[in-house]
Amino acid sequence: MRSHIFVLTIVLSIVLLACSAVPTVEPTSVPSPFPTAPPTQTIVPSSTSTPLPTTTSAVSANTATINRLAASDGFTVSVPFPLLYQVNKNIILIGDEAKTLNISFISDTTQGGKPLMAVIDLYLASLEKRGFQFTKGNSANVQIDEATGLTVDLTAISGNLSFEGQAIAVSPRADLTLFGLGLSRTDSDKNSWKNSGKAAFDSLVNSIKFADANAACPISADKTYGYNQDNPIKVGGGDFEGPSRERAYLDHLQGANGEQLAYERQGSTDAGNTILDIYHVTGGSVDKILYVDEYNFSELQAPVDFTCTGAFPLSAP
Repeated sequence: MRSHIFVLTIVLSIVLLACSAVPTVEPTSVPSPFPTAPPTQTIVPSSTSTPLPTTTSAVSANTATINRLAASDGFTVSVPFPLLYQVNKNIILIGDEAKTLNISFISDTTQGGKPLMAVIDLYLASLEKRGFQFTKGNSANVQIDEATGLTVDLTAISGNLSFEGQAIAVSPRADLTLFGLGLSRTDSDKNSWKNSGKAAFDSLVNSIKFADANAACPISADKTYGYNQDNPIKVGGGDFEGPSRERAYLDHLQGANGEQLAYERQGSTDAGNTILDIYHVTGGSVDKILYVDEYNFSELQAPVDFTCTGAFPLSAP
């Protein structure tokens, strides 16, 4: 539970999308699944070598051929293009450009040991305080990564808006609970959830991977790793998947003493037969330039003077 996250009402998130500034309300004991407006752009490092294409159509999961890895505290989700996403600390927000589909996943370290239905009820109650009325339907067990979770079908109303969707909860280990919520607007298209929203949500849930909290952080013994253009950090993924994989790698890095880090892309440079992205990484006593290759992949490590939380959530693309 992140008491310092400023919570926005879901009503403002969905209804006031055209507003340039959305007011916040006081923090509550439960973070809202929509702490900011639904995504308006894909959040990738500050500048990419190849801009992501855009689309104006809603998406079915079945049409997606390009996936981008979104990493948050303790878990990752593979987001198919052209769905849009944001990462906000322990929350991943996902939506379509038409703003008819809103999906969120939240990792919570305070709900361990609670029945999964109680976790779902807790989050739904936090939204009901903000004007939603939920009706629960069928529930079922679901396998998420290697853990057994719970799904609950939902319908909801808020003012003159109506929604259909599903909530999930799963506890892959005692110190981590994941809550997920997918909602499609049904006031303009009563079949939007059945026709596309549920398939997109199911695809995202099936892609969830939990970090191995017991795995050691692999730290390179080579002092040139990441610091030298001849020995870059190779995340792979190419023009489309590479930017999100760079972000997932950098989000996983910590300072030598566990400090949280910030990073900014400084541009790119030719290096032999590839192109490297240049990142300025800062935080605590860290002030480093790292070279990252999104066109080639090798097993990932933390550079000297860095550490991380367990193994990196990236395998060969």
